[in-house]
This record gives sequence, C-alpha cells and structure tokens, in this order.
Amino acid sequence: VVIGGGTGTFTVLMGLKKYSDLQISAVVTMADDGGSNKVLRDEFGLLPTSGIRQCMVALSENEGLLRQLFSYRYYQGVGISGMTFGNLFMAAVSDIVGSQREAIKKTAELLDVRGEILPVSYDTVSLLATYEDGAEVLGEHLIDIAGERTGRQRIKSFRTIPATMIDPEVERAIAEADLIVLGPGDLYTNTVANLVVNGMAAAIEKSYAKLAFVMNVMTKKGESYNYKASDFLEDLGKYLALSRLNYV
Repeated sequence: VVIGGGTGTFTVLMGLKKYSDLQISAVVTMADDGGSNKVLRDEFGLLPTSGIRQCMVALSENEGLLRQLFSYRYYQGVGISGMTFGNLFMAAVSDIVGSQREAIKKTAELLDVRGEILPVSYDTVSLLATYEDGAEVLGEHLIDIAGERTGRQRIKSFRTIPATMIDPEVERAIAEADLIVLGPGDLYTNTVANLVVNGMAAAIEKSYAKLAFVMNVMTKKGESYNYKASDFLEDLGKYLALSRLNYV
C-alpha cells in the first residue's frame, strides 16, 4: 500500500510496478483544490482527480496512445487551457455511470491498471494549516504556494474541514498489507493530508505491515522550510506514532 499523492507517489508506483509479484494499492489524498482540480470541485461537483490520474498512468500496463492521452494537458482554448484529458475523461465517466467510485474502477479497467487506486475518503474537504504565529491558511493550493507571511514558519496544527472518515476500502487494504510506503511528497499537503483523515493513523498503527517512510530530500516553504531530517520526523510524529516506523 502506497499512501500519498502527486509526483512522489507517481514515482514510487513507477518503480514498484517493475516487481511483478507485488499486489499494489495506491491510497490518494483527495483535498487538492488548485488548477483543474478546482474546476472539477467547483463546476462539476466532483472530487479532485489529478492524484488518481497520476497513479493510473504510473500503474497502467497500456504503453500506447491512451496512456499518453491521460497525461495530455490542453494549452489553449477558453476555459479548457490547463486542464488534462484524463481529468475531463474521468468527469465524463462519472456522469455516465453516476458514481465517482465506479468511474475510478471503470477507468482503471480501461487503462489496464495493475493494482487498485483508492481515494482516502469520498467526502469533499479542505485542508486547514495553522502556523506558529496563529495565521490560518485554508485550502491545499494556498498552503502549497506559501505566502510571504507563512513561507518560513512551521505548521503547528493541521486538519481537514470538515472532519472526514477513512474509506472502508482503504481500511481493508491497510489491514491486508505486508508493506506500507508513506511518501515521498509535500510533507503536509500530500503525506499528512492522508494521516489527518479520521481512522487512518489508527488503521496503520494496528496493521501488521512493515512501515517505510520515504523522506523528502528537499525542503519547501510553507510546509518544511529549512527542515533537517529530524524535523520531518518530529512533525510526522504529531500524526502517527514514530514507534510504528520500521524504515526511514
């Protein structure tokens, strides 16, 4: 089970796919709210699909045109510039089958995805970060771009608005896992964003799986400014018992 979102998870999955004896489940944060994900949330009433799309491309056994299409980003056209074909495709499938959960499964079948892609929750949520000076930033995109005030501060608390619960399919995958890989990716908006979902940390802590945390090799304003390795672990320990880690 690989837990995260974004390019870090994409890279891990691309590597793990090479080992044919692995059964892979990708658990993806669903709090993205920038770019095309904002359009999907605001105009289509759907959960963001960029993380799901990247996982599908990583795990797809289809090396042809369809796989390339899912990564294609429109660069012109009023209202469509910046959108990806894959995101628009999944929005259409959701409309046709009447369920985003079913749309993810149907699209995975079409792309010949090796493994399963699991949103951590199907609730619509936003991320709320509270910084050292009391400043609060709401929304994954705004946390990600880090304003002048918050860029060099540490995040003191982090949660979803509203609170949400781990999806049963994710809970099942974690319970059955032999190995759980956490990260890499933006420490808060990709990694901790999954851990603050109610039931997630508890599911990991009672799992019998080995747990590996893939630490970032770079720091980032607004989330891990000027961090040492020990700082990454200190922050992670606020949301998951560090005694549970087997590998870093």
